[in-house]
Amino acid sequence: MRVVVLGCSTALGGLVAAALAARGDRPVALLRAATAGAHGDRLRALGAEAVLIKDGPRAAAALPAALRGADALVLAAGTGGPDTAAGRSPAARFAAAGERAGVRRYLMVSNWYGADGQPWTADEKDAYVAGKTAAEADVRTRDLDWTILRTGRLTDAPAGGGVRLARATGPLPPPGEIGRADVAAAVVALLERPAAIGRTCELTAGPVPLDRALDDVFGTADG
Repeated sequence: MRVVVLGCSTALGGLVAAALAARGDRPVALLRAATAGAHGDRLRALGAEAVLIKDGPRAAAALPAALRGADALVLAAGTGGPDTAAGRSPAARFAAAGERAGVRRYLMVSNWYGADGQPWTADEKDAYVAGKTAAEADVRTRDLDWTILRTGRLTDAPAGGGVRLARATGPLPPPGEIGRADVAAAVVALLERPAAIGRTCELTAGPVPLDRALDDVFGTADG
């Protein structure tokens, strides 16, 4: 499966690319020219194909061409800061490009804890939360086979820890933490779960192995 990942320059995005390559998929890392030198060689070493995308006002128009032929899209980048205009967040631009490119499967990692430690005012933090809400709402309106994976606070805990996976029942992110490596494993697994399409899920550390948690929430992969 050819999977285009936006956000491979982040720690989470790199782990998603590595997990896809380890499973035998073909991860494609979208990189801006300004960051390609710093991250391109590292991502190629992880097994990803690095594709440069344009910066500036022409970037949105050029993005669909980079996505054509993909089987799925993964957003592992942030959805924008407190001053991101409506419809201009990375999530909105990436989803819109996926629609235009005809790529239906779309998975967005939604981490609401990026404001932690930021020197923002209360109004800026409120705007950040509003941006997260708007980014999720935008994806739900798209003609895509989408899944939204909300996470707890991201940590560098090693892979293989237990998880708590559940369908979201409210508008707020789950409390708790989760290792980026386990999030990456969940992303890869959810792409293969048709029952996860049209669902918003919550993932934090917990007592249940990931495979069993997926079966508990979505049924067995073969059934």
